[in-house]
Amino acid sequence: MTLSVELTGLQAAQTDLDTIGNNIANVGTDGFKASTPNFSSLYGASLAGATGGAIPGQGVLTNSLSQLFTEGTISQSGNPLDIAINGNGFLQVQTPSGLAYTRDGSLQLDANGVITNDTGAAVLGYSPVASGSNGTATGPIGPIQISEANLTPVATSTLTMDVNLPSTDPQIDTATTPFSITDPASYNESTTTTVYDSLGTPSTLTTYFTQVSGSGSPPQWQTHWGLSSATGTLIGSGAGGTLTFNSSGVLTAGSGTVSATPPNGAAALSIAQKFTGTTLSNLPFTVSSIDNNGNGGGQFSGLSINPNGNILAQYSNGATKLMGTIALASFVNPQGLTAVQGNNWLASAASGAAVTNPPGTAGLGTLESGALEGSNVDLSTQLVNLIVAQQAYQANVQGINVDQQDVQRLLTLQ
Repeated sequence: MTLSVELTGLQAAQTDLDTIGNNIANVGTDGFKASTPNFSSLYGASLAGATGGAIPGQGVLTNSLSQLFTEGTISQSGNPLDIAINGNGFLQVQTPSGLAYTRDGSLQLDANGVITNDTGAAVLGYSPVASGSNGTATGPIGPIQISEANLTPVATSTLTMDVNLPSTDPQIDTATTPFSITDPASYNESTTTTVYDSLGTPSTLTTYFTQVSGSGSPPQWQTHWGLSSATGTLIGSGAGGTLTFNSSGVLTAGSGTVSATPPNGAAALSIAQKFTGTTLSNLPFTVSSIDNNGNGGGQFSGLSINPNGNILAQYSNGATKLMGTIALASFVNPQGLTAVQGNNWLASAASGAAVTNPPGTAGLGTLESGALEGSNVDLSTQLVNLIVAQQAYQANVQGINVDQQDVQRLLTLQ
């Protein structure tokens, strides 16, 4: 009886030593979560127990291993594709054996342009929605494919300018001083911006504003435009929209069209020029924003990952393009996940099914790019636990030795 009791203690101590040893071995493993064995005392039913007598214990049982899902220390890695999860959630990866989950964010591109972790498993996420980067990441998830193709030029077709026009500017009699690009006395204010043709060639568009005397109260503002090449050669010019305001300085009407034919063989430009948000006040002339829907061609220069999981391709012209959104998974009971090789976990009946959402939503954490989450193993605590487990192991071995000596004495009695 005693030998079997001490054998259970020896087995429990060995389990404790194995668990601590595994924790210590993975102190440098990214995203690793330490484990702790759970033990319970072992008793057998007996008639003596039923009558209220003392029941001798029969040893110890190892019930389970508890995984500690506290966050590890986040440190900078220098790789912009590396990500650490600040908060709840797991990356989803497609391994040869099926779907798995991990906190290890060591990411890279494989030969096919698919984002994978350092074991080669594809990281799963949402594809870009049809409406562009302002859409919502929904729908089925899959591997995230990165294209390193050049960004195709897009001709400017809409240009929206939000400016403030000073009501204190002098009014100009356009009958005696007609507008002329070369005559600064024929306009009050001007601003420039870059527009693009179908070949991606940039041109400079200058918009001129003239407060017209005798045009009403408050006075109307005429707009004109001039389009110049990069060398300063005038490509075209013309009259734009006439801006009207109410007594509060709010724009009530005004838009125009910029039409010109580039000299480089590109398609003719037709730009709808809008002045949404433009105001009239006693404040100085200011340009609050200019929204240009065109861009020049650009070469792929790298990737960045936002806290919300958006993967943005960056181009030499400063433009960005959404390539996909990393998806995170959460579980009702993370303790029920099954740890497997490769720093991964598998879902189980105990963990419940994975709930998938973009980072920063539904209680999920956000992503920190260029960083990795380290192991959450506290080495000092593990070394202390190792001493305790070793003492327990030695004590049970000593108990077995004593029992063995007693048995030998009994066998030698005549």
